[in-house]
Amino acid sequence: MQRSAPTLGRTRRGQRYGPYNGRTRRGRRYSPNNHGGKRGDQMKPSLDMIISDLHPHTIVEEPGFLRFFKSISQCPPTSHAVLSELQDLVVKATQIVQGSLERVDNVALSSEVWNTTTNKTYMTTTCHLIDNAWTRQSYVLETKPLPEDYKPNHVFGQLLKIADTWRLGSKIKVVVTNVDGMKRDVKKAGWDLIPCFANTLDVVFKKTLEASSDWKELVQRCCEISEYFSHVEAQGQLKKAQIKMRLPQHNLVESKGDKWLSTLNMLERISEQYRAVREVLLEFKCDLLLSEHELKNIIKTTSCLQAFKYVISPVERYLSLSNIIPQVEDIRKKLLELQRGGNEFAKELAQQFNHHFSKAKENDWLTLSTTLDLRYRDMALSEEGASAHIKKTIIGKMKHLAEESEGGSFRQPDNLNKVLRRYLEKEMLQIDWDPLAFWKFPKDEDWYLSEVARKYLAVVSTVVPADIAFDTEKARLVASRRSNLDPEHLNMMLFLNGNRSLLSI
Repeated sequence: MQRSAPTLGRTRRGQRYGPYNGRTRRGRRYSPNNHGGKRGDQMKPSLDMIISDLHPHTIVEEPGFLRFFKSISQCPPTSHAVLSELQDLVVKATQIVQGSLERVDNVALSSEVWNTTTNKTYMTTTCHLIDNAWTRQSYVLETKPLPEDYKPNHVFGQLLKIADTWRLGSKIKVVVTNVDGMKRDVKKAGWDLIPCFANTLDVVFKKTLEASSDWKELVQRCCEISEYFSHVEAQGQLKKAQIKMRLPQHNLVESKGDKWLSTLNMLERISEQYRAVREVLLEFKCDLLLSEHELKNIIKTTSCLQAFKYVISPVERYLSLSNIIPQVEDIRKKLLELQRGGNEFAKELAQQFNHHFSKAKENDWLTLSTTLDLRYRDMALSEEGASAHIKKTIIGKMKHLAEESEGGSFRQPDNLNKVLRRYLEKEMLQIDWDPLAFWKFPKDEDWYLSEVARKYLAVVSTVVPADIAFDTEKARLVASRRSNLDPEHLNMMLFLNGNRSLLSI
C-alpha cells in the first residue's frame, strides 16, 4: 500500500519521533543544524538517479535499464522493492524537514501552480527559511492536484491544509505565488502575498504585446516561422542554406510568444539565421517572409528582452527578495537608454513594466529585505521619505521582538536606534559576497536586528528555483519529467527530488 508524503508524527512502523525542539532564541541561535537522524546515509546510485532525474520507479523493469544492470554484473531490483525504498526515504526526509521547521520561528512559502502536458493542474508548495547556521534552506513540502476549473480559493485552501499538516501555524508570514486573485484570502490568514518575480515579468511582456497589435503580430509571425522549421523537411532545407552561407547549423527555437525568455531565444535565433531562413521561405513558404522593417523591429524587441536577461541572470539557485528592487532599477535604466535611442518597443515595454512595479518601494517585504542585504542597503534608503519609513518599521520589528523575549535586555527604543544606526554606518558589501555571512555572528546587542534580517532575507523572489525560472531548457526538461510521472507517485517523487540533499552526502 502506498504511503504518501508527508505523514507527520509517526514513522513507517508506527513509532513516534520527536523533532528537535530548539528555537532561534538567544543562547542557541547559532548551534549547528541538527537534522535529527543519519543525514549522511548514502543512497544507492539507482535511487539517486531515479530521484534526481524524476524517473518513474518502474524504470528498473524497462529493457534498457535491465541491460545496463546486467552489463555491470548487478542484479536489477524490482519496481516493488524500489518503491518500498523510496517510501522509506520519504519517512526519513519528512522527519528531517519537520525537525528543521521546529527550530525556526519564521518561514516563507512559495506556491507554484503548473500544468502537465496533458493539461492536468498541480500545485507544488515549498518552504523557505534561514537556519541557525545562517544558511538558506528550501524544502519541498507537497504537490497537490487542483480541479480543472480551479479558482484562487482552491489554491488558498490547499495552503491552509499544508500549513496545518506541517504544523507551521503562525510561523508563516508571507507567500510567494504565481496565481492572481489570492490577496484577500491570504490577508485573512494573517499572511502577506508577494507575486512571483519571474511570472510578473512574463505578465509585463504579455500585456505589452496585447497593448500593441503591431508588436503582437510580429511575434506571432516569428512563432509561425519557428513552427514551420520544426518539421524535418524544412530543417533539411535550412541546413543546406546554412552550409551554403557558412552560418552556424542551428535549428530555430520554438516559442508560444507568451513568455519573454522563450520569445527572446526565438527572436535571437531568427536574427542569427535570417539569411538562411529567407532563402528557404522564398522558395517554399513566401507568405511567412519577413520584411526589412520587421527584421529591424525584431532587433529592437530582442535588445529590450536582452536587458531583462542581462540584469536577471541568476548565480544562485534561489534569489532572495532583496534582489528585486535592484533588478527593477537596473531594468528601468536600460529601457530608458533604449528609448532614448529611438526604440519604440522599449517605450511600450517600459510603460507596462513601470505599471507593474510602481509600488515596489512601498512594499515592506521588498524594502526591508533590500535594506538588510548589505549589498543593496543604500538603494532602498535612497529616497528620504521612504528611508524614514523603513527605519521606523525596522525599529518597530526589533521592539516587538524585545517585548516578546523573556528577560531581554535591549528593550529601550534608544538602544534599538543605536543598533540600527550602527548597521547603517557599515561599509557596503561587494555585489558577489554572501549577505547572510554578515549576520552569522552578531554581537549580543545586534541580535534583534539580526533576527529581523533572518525573517526578511528568507523570502525568495520566484516560486521555482531561479536557475530554472530563467533557463528555458531547464524549465522545459523539468516540465517534461514532471508530466511523465505517474500521478499516484508524483507527490512522493517531487518531495524526494526537492529534498534530495537531505538524503545523501
